[in-house]
Amino acid sequence: MAFTQRQLDEVVSWVADAPSLALHRKFARRHYFGEDDPRPVEYWGGAGDPTSRRRRFLGYFLFAYRLPDGRNPAEAGIEELYRDSEREVPMRAVRGARYVMAAVRSVLPGRAVYLEVEKERFELRHHAWSSQIPAKSTIFAHLVPSRRGLWVLGPGWLEMPMRLGPGVRSNLSNLQPDPIFLERLLQGRIALDEEERPAPPQDATLREAASRMSAEARLKGKDELILSAEAWEALVWPYLMHADITSLSEEIMRRAGNETDIDELNMWMALANNIWNTTPQPDRGGKTANELVRERWN
Repeated sequence: MAFTQRQLDEVVSWVADAPSLALHRKFARRHYFGEDDPRPVEYWGGAGDPTSRRRRFLGYFLFAYRLPDGRNPAEAGIEELYRDSEREVPMRAVRGARYVMAAVRSVLPGRAVYLEVEKERFELRHHAWSSQIPAKSTIFAHLVPSRRGLWVLGPGWLEMPMRLGPGVRSNLSNLQPDPIFLERLLQGRIALDEEERPAPPQDATLREAASRMSAEARLKGKDELILSAEAWEALVWPYLMHADITSLSEEIMRRAGNETDIDELNMWMALANNIWNTTPQPDRGGKTANELVRERWN
């Protein structure tokens, strides 16, 4: 017997509105969105859309939040919606839920999406979702086991318009984030230390990003990082074609003289990421990563 998408959707609906969970939803929402955090919030693109925020919160609340008795709200939903004799399969399913950052291995439009985290494979048979998700993109999602080899999709999934290079994919199981970390990332929050760290550069065009890199490189005497926008585009394109930001990072490190100071290294990587995000992608209609993010969330 399999746990189905319809059954999960019923549990989600109950958890979202159950009066008995109202105080827990309020407390969890405050924690999830960091309402007591003094750092400013500026969501990426359309990630601040109320519907998107609510769905992401529901995914966290269903599976990651713990009630005082140790259950998560999804388990409470199963106990409310099913008789004792019917609970075993759905209870086992929600207890096996996973939150993953996964690469989209392949898609059968109108039928299924196939995800992977290193050697793990996840097959989701979902008509609507499989018509939206492009192959080789990167997905953050709550997945719930259905039956052997098959999974159903939890609320609040997110597609990031980037492809993972071979180096990242081979180490993906060690890079799994939690939902709150991703929400802070989407919120664009910056650290408020005694010496406040600057937000990562986010230029609108490759020309602006190249100028920013060149200005810093001239200041630090890093001549190999002083390039025109056209030269940066020519340099980055081969890495874009193979979605290999890892090898690009190695090239940047070499050009920076194999810098060992961690703050300096982080600065060069942030400037390089700014260039990556503003370089037109030849296999995505000449659109940049920044433009693809705005399209996805607007």
